[in-house]
This record gives sequence, C-alpha cells and structure tokens, in this order.
Amino acid sequence: MTVPLLGAGIAAAISLASTPFVRRLAVLGGMTDLPDARRVHSVPTPRGGGVAVAVGVAVAFALAGGAPSAPVLAGALLLLGTGIADDVLSLALPAKLSAQVLAALLAVAGGVRLDLPVTPDAVDAVLTVMWIVFITNALNLSDGLDGLAAGIGAIAFLWLAAAAVRAGDLTTAVPALVMAGALVGFLPYNINPASIFLGDSGSLVIGYATAVLPLEATARGTLTAPAAFLLTALPMTDTLLTITRRFVSRWLRTWAEIDFWRGVREGIRNVGRPDRRHIHHRLIDLGFPQRRAVPILYTVAAVTGGLAFLAARSTHWPIDLSALGLGLAAIGLVQALGIDELRLARSGAALPVLRRVIDRRGLVIGVDACLAAAAYTGALILTDRATGVATTLAAAVAMAGTAVLAFTILRVYDVAWRATGLTGLGLLLRACAAATVGGYVILRLVGLPVGGGPGLVFFAFILPAAAAMRLSYLLLAQAAESAVGPERALVCGSASGARRALARLRRRGLRNVQPVGLVELRPRWQGRRLGRLSVLGTLDGLDDILRQTGARHFVIADPAVRGDALRWARAVCRHRGVHVHRYVEKLVPFDGRVAIRLERPAVGR
Repeated sequence: MTVPLLGAGIAAAISLASTPFVRRLAVLGGMTDLPDARRVHSVPTPRGGGVAVAVGVAVAFALAGGAPSAPVLAGALLLLGTGIADDVLSLALPAKLSAQVLAALLAVAGGVRLDLPVTPDAVDAVLTVMWIVFITNALNLSDGLDGLAAGIGAIAFLWLAAAAVRAGDLTTAVPALVMAGALVGFLPYNINPASIFLGDSGSLVIGYATAVLPLEATARGTLTAPAAFLLTALPMTDTLLTITRRFVSRWLRTWAEIDFWRGVREGIRNVGRPDRRHIHHRLIDLGFPQRRAVPILYTVAAVTGGLAFLAARSTHWPIDLSALGLGLAAIGLVQALGIDELRLARSGAALPVLRRVIDRRGLVIGVDACLAAAAYTGALILTDRATGVATTLAAAVAMAGTAVLAFTILRVYDVAWRATGLTGLGLLLRACAAATVGGYVILRLVGLPVGGGPGLVFFAFILPAAAAMRLSYLLLAQAAESAVGPERALVCGSASGARRALARLRRRGLRNVQPVGLVELRPRWQGRRLGRLSVLGTLDGLDDILRQTGARHFVIADPAVRGDALRWARAVCRHRGVHVHRYVEKLVPFDGRVAIRLERPAVGR
C-alpha cells in the first residue's frame, strides 16, 4: 500500500506546485478561454491546466513507478499533445476525433479489450475503440463548470483504486491513485471561481484514462464489466442524452418538413454542434449556483462509483436490474431537468412525423402485420405451444396474413387513423375477432401450431395493440395540448429596470411567459446573476443565445438599447421569429416604428 500512496502524494504535490507556473505560461501563450453565450464563466480564464496534471503524473511515475503499458502511455501523450494544440489553436472536430481514434488504436494494440462475447476478435477490437473514444469525449463534454471534470475524474480513479487494492491488483491501483492525486492537487486552482481550466489537454487525457484503466482491470479480474461502466455512469449518461436530443430534435423536424433520410443526415450533423444544454447547464438554468451544482454532481459520481466498488467482485451482479434502474434514472433526469427534446409526447415533437406516416396505407398495413406476428409468437410462447423456431415463425406469418386479410375485408383501412372514434374501435373489435377465428381455421388446416389457448391470448394481444396504434395520434395530440407550458423569454438588462421587468413577468405581465436568462451590453457583467437568472452573454451574441435557449420573447429593459443596437436586436429577433417587448413602466409590444419615450410607456401596435 506504501507505493500507491507514495505515488499519489508525489503527483498531488507536483501538480499543486506546478499549476501556478502553467497558468502563467498559458496567459503568455494565449491559451485563454473567453466568455461567450455557451460558457458559464464571466472573465477570460487561462486554460491548459491539464499540463500541470500531466507533469504531476509523469514525476510520480518516474519516482514511484507503476506506469501503465507503453501503448497506453503513447496514446495518453498523443492526446496530451492534441489537447495542448487545441487549447492554443482551437482545432477542428475531425482533427481531434482522429487523434482520439489513433490513441484508442494504440491501447487496443497493447491488449486493451472490452472482452465481449463476440466473434471474431476484430469486432471486439472495433467496439473497444468506439468505447474508448466515447468515454474520452464524455469526460471532455463534462468540463463545463469549475472543477467538474477534474472532480468526477478523481472520484472515479479513487473508487477504481479502492477496488484494485481490495483485489490486491497494484498494477491498476498505482496509476489510478497517481491520477487521482494529480487531480486533487490541481483542484484548488480549478474550483469556483477557477483561476485556470483543465482545457482539452486535461479533459482528453482524463477521459482516456477513465476508459482504459478500468478495461485493463477487467482483464485482470479486478472489475466486472458492469462495474467498469458504472465508474463513468454520469458523464456517459450526459453524453448519451446530449447525442440523443441533438439527433432527435433535428431529425424529427427535418423528417416532418422534408423526408426521413434528409432528417437522418441533418440529425447526425447536429450531434457535433455544441450547445448549452448539458446536465450541468440545466442545473444552472434551474437556479443552482456553481458551488451547489458541482457538489450535486460529485455526489452522483460518488454514488455510481460506490456501486461500481460493490459490483467489482460480484460475478452475479444483477445486470438486468442495474440496467432497469439506470434507465428509470435517465427518464427521471429527462423529466426533472426539463429536456424538452426528449419529451416527445408532451412536447408534440412527434406529431408532424406521425401525421405524415399515418396517411400511408401501406405502412399502416405493414405495422398491423408486424403486430399480429408478434402477438401470435407471444401467444405460442406463453401457452407452451412453440415447437421450434421455423414452425413458430411460419405460424406467426400465416396469422399476420390472415389478420391483414380480415382487416381489409371488413374495411378497417377505410377509417382514417387520426379520426378513429367509437365506431372505428367497434369495427376493429369485429376485425380482430374475425382474424382470430380465421387464423385458427387456416392454421388447423395447414397443420401449424394452434389451439384455443393461443387464440385467446392472440386476441387479447392484438386488440389493444391495434387500438393503441390507431389512437396514438389522438393521445399524443391531447397530451401536447394539455402540456403547453410557458414560453421562454430573455430580458435585456441586469440593473433596476431588469429587476422590475422580472417582477412583472413573474406576476404574469405577459401571459404564459417564463424568463430564462439575461442579456447585457457590457461583457464584464456576463456570468453574474439577478433574481436566480444568469447573464448569458452580450447583445452581440443575441442570435446564438436565442437559438440555444429557445426563447420566444425578448424584453428590452435597458434604456441604453437604442439606435443601432436596437435595430440590430430587432433584426435578429425578426429573423428568429421572436416577439420583442419593451419595459418602461409596463410591458408592451414594440415594433420600432415609434420613438422611445422613457418618461412614459412606449406605444404598442
């Protein structure tokens, strides 16, 4: 135990001592992160703190030993160089992604594997590369609040080291503790208000280490696969939600307006476009200051890391229950954080797509056939009548054909899907009964598995499934209509006028309008807070702020917004379809065709 603790102590001391020098070099070298609408910090801050972490790790390995394999070290050095270049030059996404793939290939060449039960081995190697790149990016994307990525990384490495020490695996414990020590030494400079950021030179290397070291521990029997996944559950969940919402929001919109495949292409392109909608950003938007939001996320990372420690030695860990629990947690997260892009039923995002789909009779017939086949397969399995894959499949296909024929003869497809009512449901009841009886007769004649029990179960399955499919449009439309929430609003100003405007908005000065952020003329105000709202940026970045927040109203509460600034704001809002309002003594619509009189309310249209 002495050697791992020695390495951790050396790494922490060197990282703590070298960070001020790295910060000074970052300022001299132009490695500065400037505030904008997507970032939370309000003043220019040097980045490149990952160099100090790397120095601490290198010295600890040199003095205490315990360095990982040469291919893994080579991959880490490659990402360190790529991160430094990005901190200085802001590399394009393809360049950074290529470096991550090459680093993952180096790790795989050194024997790192997911060890999934797949053949051939090349498939496992490809999946391992994808996993390493995914986790590397997940930690990189989590670097959005002061101390967040460094803290999450340190927590993951500490739990990994604890599991390795318990198993007597010093080969894993030493590098894990060294990484944790270096991050702990860096954190005093990185917690809010941060005087230096990790930058990509730090977040890429931390992500790479949290992907590779658990896999090496899994190969030695120190961890089980679920434990390795749980160590990175928080950044992994954030990244999956980010990819899903970016893809789904653009895909559904483009599919509804143009076509399916164009929507897929636009959705894939949108995945790589940064925004301000990560989990940590949503906590800030909900009113949590950084000093509260970061400890909340630390707690989540500590809990999932503790679960990884408990599952590290268990070969019978209930994977199904774990997956169910994480899935329910993700659903709860979507609801709690108000991620509208993934609340398809309540937001009505799927309605335009469903409206296009239901007008295609051939597609409706295909869905009915699939439902009937699945219903009869389930009926055979539940009643122990399934006698083999081939005969079960043949019986399911025959029943599906019979169901479509019965629906056609009884003119079920003549009833418009979106107008289904009690009459249509009565017709569907008769059609399902006819399909059940007709299918029983046909299957009996051709000698395929059939019986009274499977027939009754089939009828119990197909009727609610077909009815739910036909009622889905009406149910979604009703859910979207009942869930119409307040429209978002931005307030321009953060002084007394903005304070009064916020009070008026919260007293329903405009119906169904909810303020979500502030815009200022002065860059130095960015990041400040007023009435639980943050200053998201300046008027120059209004277009990006409107796009990222989805605001539908822009309330001008700063009397300095006049002349060119006012015309610019109105032009941007007109382009985005955003309503403009002015606050003097009350909120009024403002179209710019009348003079601004500060001594009395402006005249509306």
